[in-house]
Amino acid sequence: MKVFRIFYILIFALYANILFSQSPEISYKKFYICDGNIGESQISMYLYIDGTNITGKYYYKTINQFIYLKGSLYQNKLHIEEKVNNRITGYFDGYLSDDFVFSGEWTSFDGNNKYDFKFSNNKTYPINNLEIITSSLELDFDDGNKKFESIKDAVIIKNEENLNNLDRISLDVDGIKSLNSNRVEYLLNNSVMDDYNTWKESSYNEDDFFMRREINISYLDDTIISFSVYNYSYAGGMHGIYNAVPSIYLISSGERIGKNLSELIENKNDIELINLMRNKLLRNYTDKDFFDFYSIELSDIYDITPSGVKFIWPLYKIAGYAQGIIEIDFTYLELKPFIRKDSKFWYLFNK
Repeated sequence: MKVFRIFYILIFALYANILFSQSPEISYKKFYICDGNIGESQISMYLYIDGTNITGKYYYKTINQFIYLKGSLYQNKLHIEEKVNNRITGYFDGYLSDDFVFSGEWTSFDGNNKYDFKFSNNKTYPINNLEIITSSLELDFDDGNKKFESIKDAVIIKNEENLNNLDRISLDVDGIKSLNSNRVEYLLNNSVMDDYNTWKESSYNEDDFFMRREINISYLDDTIISFSVYNYSYAGGMHGIYNAVPSIYLISSGERIGKNLSELIENKNDIELINLMRNKLLRNYTDKDFFDFYSIELSDIYDITPSGVKFIWPLYKIAGYAQGIIEIDFTYLELKPFIRKDSKFWYLFNK
């Protein structure tokens, strides 16, 4: 009897381990918008902190071009690398104080330039703090021939004043209809497990499976917040499918805006605008890279950045898969002559 009892205990432990290995993991990433300076130069920073990991991006207010960040925070000591075009350009080394002030020394990659830095969470913005909740399930199977991965984000805006407009944004941006963290975890985990069960029971379960929804902040000021929602899926075949969908909201009402080009542009057929668009496309491509270069219209999909407006053409819209998602950036000054004066975005072109 004792032998059988041990056998059943081992079987139960093995079964429990299998179940556990197929349970999604939850993680939290906190977003802060920070302002400060490097030397005498003013900066704004979009910062994400996940335990000891720091990621994000910042821009000099005189340049308005994002510089990307990745680093660590351990016992209030921080080390961050900055990159431009995937090339390291500098380092932040310093400390985080108890009152959430980052300070220390910025050093250029070659070590020739060094400046003191200091920045902190800017709490004057209507949205200055939010959480990104992630549910993830990643499995490598013993035969080494297949992998399963499903990773999905949801957003909860920190809403200390219980404003309905902020709740409306939280509920809409990720499609998760809850403001309670535990409920959001539950719904995210269910969605991830639905992916797993569908894949497991399908005819394509011998192939790798990847599903990802990643949410980041593209732009934030007193008036609007823009989220970039990146989606990727692969369930066998030559390659996966992916897109980047901007979701822009008026903070005052929670209304989603920027869903079509007519909200922004006065006349999309303006020949000067079309020529400007073509010139920008040809900076990184040739006309042969497109299905029909001279029939391309300005995309209905666009996002707001600190320096201007980014237009996005999805996969296969104007070119083949090899060209990927195609993006071009207009500065506010370049695009201003073509903007509707009654557009909800008009204020951005008059700063």
